[in-house]
Amino acid sequence: MPNFTAEELTTICLNVFQKLNISASEAEIVTHSMVDANRVGHDSHGVIHLLKYVRELETGLIEPGVPIETLHESASIAVLDGNWGFGPVIATRAVEVAIQKAKQTDISSVAVSRCNEVGRLGGYACLAADAEMIALLMANDHGGGTCVAPHGGVEGRLSTNPIACAVPIEGQDPIILDMSTSVVASGKIRVKQHRDEAVPYGWLIDAEGESTTNADDFYGTPPAAILPFGGGVSAHKGFGLSVIVDILSGALTGAGCSQGEDARVGNGLFVLVINVASFRGFPGFSAEIERFIAYLKSAKRAAGVDAIRMPGERGWEEQRRREREGIPIDAETWTQIQTLF
Repeated sequence: MPNFTAEELTTICLNVFQKLNISASEAEIVTHSMVDANRVGHDSHGVIHLLKYVRELETGLIEPGVPIETLHESASIAVLDGNWGFGPVIATRAVEVAIQKAKQTDISSVAVSRCNEVGRLGGYACLAADAEMIALLMANDHGGGTCVAPHGGVEGRLSTNPIACAVPIEGQDPIILDMSTSVVASGKIRVKQHRDEAVPYGWLIDAEGESTTNADDFYGTPPAAILPFGGGVSAHKGFGLSVIVDILSGALTGAGCSQGEDARVGNGLFVLVINVASFRGFPGFSAEIERFIAYLKSAKRAAGVDAIRMPGERGWEEQRRREREGIPIDAETWTQIQTLF
C-alpha cells in the first residue's frame, strides 16, 4: 500500500483538476476536503473520491464555477441553491455564511439544496470551531442514495444521513462528533472492497435480512442494505435519529427526503452555528469543557483500555501519526488515480 504526504496528495489532485480547467479556488477547496479527510483517517471521504469527481465533471453532474444563489434570507438564516456545483465549495460557503450571521444574531442556520456530495462533514464544523463557535451539520443524499434499511426492514430506504458537531476549546483541538446515523458510512464499504477485505459482521444485511460480510453484495442486485446505527440491539435509535436528519436536511432545505431511484443523488445540507461569546465568555466556557474532559478521563478504565478518548481525539492522533509516517492509499484507489494522469 503506497504512502504519500499530504502535500503530495494535494499536488496530485490539483494537477488533475488543472487538466480539467477547474479554477484554482474551487480545486483548492475540493482538494483540501479530500486530503483533510485522509489526514485524520477518514479514507472513505478522501482521495478515493477523486475519480468520482472526474466522472461527474465529465458527465455534467458537477457544474464547476456556477454561482451559489441565495433564495431567501433574514438576519439569522439563509436558504442557498448550490446549482449542482462542487459540494465542498457549496458547504464551505454555507458555513461561512452561518458564521457571519451568528456574529450578528448569536445563533444562525443555513439550508442548502442542489448540492453535490460534500464529503466529510467534520471538516466544515471545524471552520466554526476556529471562530470560537459551535457548529452542527447534517446531510442526507438529496432524496437519493437509499442504502440504509429502516428499523425492521430489509430494503434500503434512507441514506447514511451523517451528523457532525465541533466544539472549540481554547488552545486545543476541538471536540468533533462526526458520525453516520447508519452502522457505517457507505464509503467505508468501498474501502473494504478496494482492499479485498470482508466487512465486519453486523454492517450489512442481504435481501432476505441475513447478515453478510461480502462487500460486493452491497453493489449487487438486489443490493445488500446497511443497518441503522445500533445494529441489531438498538437500531431503532439510529433509525429515529436518521429520520430527523433526513427531515432537517431534506424537507426543511427543499432538497427532499429519501424517496428512491428517481431522486438526484447529492446532499441536502443543514447548518446550525452557535456563537459561544453570545452566551458567556469563551475562556470560561473553554475552562468548563476542560474540567468536564478531565472528569470523564478520570474514570476507572476497562481491561485493555489505554485511555478514555473524547469524540474526534482518535482522528487528531491519527493526523499526527500520518504527518510523521505518511498517508496510506490502497492499491486499487492509487491505480484508479493513476489513470487520471
